[in-house]
Amino acid sequence: MGDAQAADQRQTFFYGWAIVAGGYLIGLLTSGLMAYTRGIFLVPMAEELDASRLELSLGFTITSAVAAFSAPLAGYLLDKFPVPRLMTLMVIWTAIGYFALSMINDKLGLFLVLGIFFGLATFHLGGPATGKLVVSWFSTRRGLALSLLAMGASTAGVLTPPIATALIETFGWRWSFVVYGVVTLVAVLPLTTLLMRDPPKEEAASPLLAEAGQKTDVDATSTGESAATTGTPLSVDRVWRRSEYLSNPSFWGIVVIFGTMGCIFSGVSLHLFAHITDIGIDPIRASLALSVMASLALFSKPVFGWLVDRLDARVSVVVSLLTQLLGVVLLLFAESFVAVVVAATLFGFGYGGMVPLRNALTAIGFGPMSFGEVTGAMRTAMAPLTLGGMPLAGWIHDTFGSYDAAFTTFAALYVLALLAVLLLRLQAPQREVRARSPVSA
Repeated sequence: MGDAQAADQRQTFFYGWAIVAGGYLIGLLTSGLMAYTRGIFLVPMAEELDASRLELSLGFTITSAVAAFSAPLAGYLLDKFPVPRLMTLMVIWTAIGYFALSMINDKLGLFLVLGIFFGLATFHLGGPATGKLVVSWFSTRRGLALSLLAMGASTAGVLTPPIATALIETFGWRWSFVVYGVVTLVAVLPLTTLLMRDPPKEEAASPLLAEAGQKTDVDATSTGESAATTGTPLSVDRVWRRSEYLSNPSFWGIVVIFGTMGCIFSGVSLHLFAHITDIGIDPIRASLALSVMASLALFSKPVFGWLVDRLDARVSVVVSLLTQLLGVVLLLFAESFVAVVVAATLFGFGYGGMVPLRNALTAIGFGPMSFGEVTGAMRTAMAPLTLGGMPLAGWIHDTFGSYDAAFTTFAALYVLALLAVLLLRLQAPQREVRARSPVSA
């Protein structure tokens, strides 16, 4: 009897939440770590390598370019092969990349390392790979699960800027990258090898359905129940052909909206630390402003996850875009530490929805079976937008001596993204399905 009770208790735990927890930590220690601290490395690396901010920005742009153009292949591999095994290879490749960064002596070496190692591995590891796993494990609480997953990168933004600043001031940027590589091997590799796993074929996609003994998405389809009855998007149990998703307006709406967000986020995240110090604020308080921005992104992720599970997803997108727009406009005029913190608060709250909303909209529109391929195609299509933010801001600073024109351009781009919301054709959010009692004859 005791064994039976123990078995029941084990069955009540849905392993998808362990996937979310592992993905949270992976995002914190990989893509989040690089995204939120690369701007802190910008100034000391530029001085030692005799490079301008534009040239270093091009280096990080190469990372994004390689990630964007390798995304279709990465998406195909994530759909066809065990995701945890691919993640393990990406972790090892990322660690080697950090060690290689610590040994570069010129700009060419920087460009090669950033492209070959971080472009091919790190940014696929922290977003598409963990997102693919979560989308495969979840259905009815997918928005919440994706938002909790994305909180890992924002947690890195809260914790790592002061740590990176202290490391660089104490040991220099080269040994700081060595520390990053060691942490990647010691802390991340066990997560991909021991914790992360693909869902079993027979596992229900939704914890709400599986734990309650109710029908899964597949069961509902096989018994002839419609999407209107189950609340499940029609795309869940189908594979999308390339010609189908490329001709879908929602595909291009997501590309424009989140390509614009990615462009602006990359430009702001890389150059904000330098901008804050340029206006006379000391590095310690500048790093604190970055942490405040990431803290609001951390807070807003479950908020956007809750919204997208309950309301029209387009409402969540508009809220995210408008708060980012207001934050960028305030950054343009901020001259004091308090004003910078207010601007960073608004911008951080808005861009906190970027990753969970992008993954949620892709899953709503195209389902989990084609999630990897569609996401990869989107990342490539976004490249003309996402690749421009960092070098544009760097060129503007080197040419005009400030980032004002960059922030003005970013504000105008948000208007484009708001118009692109009109392209989205999404179904209503899923609702919890209640099991129906059998009716006696």
